[in-house]
Amino acid sequence: MRKWMSCLCIVCLMLLTACESKPDETTPEGITELFLTSMKTGDYKKACEYAGINFDQTSYDKSAALQKKTMKESYAAMQFKVGKQKVSKKKATVDVEITNTDYLEIMNQAVYDTMKNKKDDAYTEKKFMELLKKAKKNKANVLVNYRQEKGKWVFDGSNSQLYAAMLGYLK
Repeated sequence: MRKWMSCLCIVCLMLLTACESKPDETTPEGITELFLTSMKTGDYKKACEYAGINFDQTSYDKSAALQKKTMKESYAAMQFKVGKQKVSKKKATVDVEITNTDYLEIMNQAVYDTMKNKKDDAYTEKKFMELLKKAKKNKANVLVNYRQEKGKWVFDGSNSQLYAAMLGYLK
């Protein structure tokens, strides 16, 4: 009886996992969802692959550790809702609502406190994390632009509004 119940539980778990739908990587809407999820989890290389842009590993590796840690935490705090896509021939847009804290405002305050107290990067990181937790979140609606290239949807242009919203710069 116990073995039968165990088997039943395993089968149920497998069915539940199989039913979970993954966004469609062949649509602008799905790509947007996958891109933002990858950014939120810190998988920047995968995010760039979804968007059809190059990830510069060398530049990333040369970035300051403090910057990498604080940006990762900021992206992790981001919330988003992917809206509907609008497709017209080989162009598309996806409406996205993004909510996040203002990275630059928080970092500036953390650096100011660090300098005022004559501390180091470890203090800046700690202060940033404290400020991030209690900071006001900004909500912005942006359009993500796509074009079809060799049968695949890729980011069209810089999508600077998207990146600004992801770091809470748009109010």
